[in-house]
Amino acid sequence: MPLPENITSPRSYRERQARLDRLVAVELPQNRREIQEAKEFGDLSENFEYESARNRERQLLDRLARLQAELREVSPFDYSAAEAGEEAAPGTRVELRYEDGSVRVLNILGLWDFDEALGVISSRAPLVELVLGRKAGETVMIPDPDFDGEFLSATVVSVGPLPAEVVAWANG
Repeated sequence: MPLPENITSPRSYRERQARLDRLVAVELPQNRREIQEAKEFGDLSENFEYESARNRERQLLDRLARLQAELREVSPFDYSAAEAGEEAAPGTRVELRYEDGSVRVLNILGLWDFDEALGVISSRAPLVELVLGRKAGETVMIPDPDFDGEFLSATVVSVGPLPAEVVAWANG
C-alpha cells in the first residue's frame, strides 16, 4: 500500500516544530523589543532602525505563516511501519548502479528528510523523483552531476526495506 504523499520522519517534524517554537518564543519577542526601542529614537519617518526592525518583523511573520502551513500540511510518519514493495517509494532503500560500476544507495524518506552520511534523501529530491515507481532491473536516465547537459544511465539493482539504523535515525 502506498504511503501518504505529505509525510516526513518524526525527527524532521520535531525539528521543524522546534524552529516554529523558537520563532514564536525568541525571535518575534526580540523583534518587538527592537521595534519599541527604535520608536524611542523619535521621528519614525527618518528612523532607519525602526524601518529595519519593521522589515525584519514582516520577514519573521512570513516565516511564521509558512512554518505553520507546512506543519499543518505534513504529518510525521513512523517508518518502522513502512512495508517495502517492489517499487521505489518513500520508506524504501534503493540501490542504483551507474554505467561506470559505481553504486549509490538511496534511503527514501519524506519531504523534509536528509542525512548524507546515512544516504537518507527526501522523496521530493530531483534524483528520487526520477527513481520513484521503478523496480529492480529497470534503467533510469539521471542528469550528470557535472551539469554538462549529459545524462548517465543507472540501473535499479534492488528495492527493499529501510535498514534499522535509518529507521532509528528517522524516529530519533
